[in-house]
Amino acid sequence: MRIERRQVGQVDVLSFTGEFDASKVPLAEIDALVEEGRIRLVCSFGGLKFITSPVIGYLVKTAKRLKGRGGEMVFSEPSRFMRATIQTLGLDQIFEVFPSDDEAVAHLGRARPSDGLPVDEKILGSTTVSFRMLDAPAIAVGRILSLHEDGIAFRYPADPDRVKIDPEDLGTGSRLWIKFRQPFLDRERYFEMEAEIATIADLGDGSRRYRLRYTRIDDRDRETLARLVGPGAAPRPGPHGAPKPP
Repeated sequence: MRIERRQVGQVDVLSFTGEFDASKVPLAEIDALVEEGRIRLVCSFGGLKFITSPVIGYLVKTAKRLKGRGGEMVFSEPSRFMRATIQTLGLDQIFEVFPSDDEAVAHLGRARPSDGLPVDEKILGSTTVSFRMLDAPAIAVGRILSLHEDGIAFRYPADPDRVKIDPEDLGTGSRLWIKFRQPFLDRERYFEMEAEIATIADLGDGSRRYRLRYTRIDDRDRETLARLVGPGAAPRPGPHGAPKPP
């Protein structure tokens, strides 16, 4: 992998050639740019042949950091491989994608008001989570709002026509089994764990936000999710180890 950087005013263009693997690219250099206040980044992928799931998770995390600092990361000149990856994973719901570096730079060079939508919601807003009470068989579906170091938050009911569990039965301290996919980390595998409801908030649209904390989680799931929520922020397993499938 070769990475070249050029600066256009307040915008930095990072051109990647070869295979984008965390072990081959010094991602710390990108972190250093952010710490220096370089918060408008163009990732130019015209020469990209391959990208790994951990790197995608890293880009998503970095986009979140930039958003929080008033900046933005965009993609430009995606190779054929990268176009397919963007389409398959729905990355165009998170990143603006431009056919040329010049258009990407022009986009970042314009002062624009924020759309006000947290990056977490762009990342996870289309991801569903299946859940059930530990002492009941009925399975319901919610929509993930955010991932945290110790659990998740989801909205329920996401669809008024698919209410399988009465929201009144979901109280603080209720124990749940949950199952979901996170395509930015592992498209093929489901994450399964047990959790309890920590807080509940009314969203004002007939649904509620349930914040969960993991109580039992597999080490592999914990390590994989850490790629998105950040180094050192992996959810810790409960005292009883990994959960058993229902």
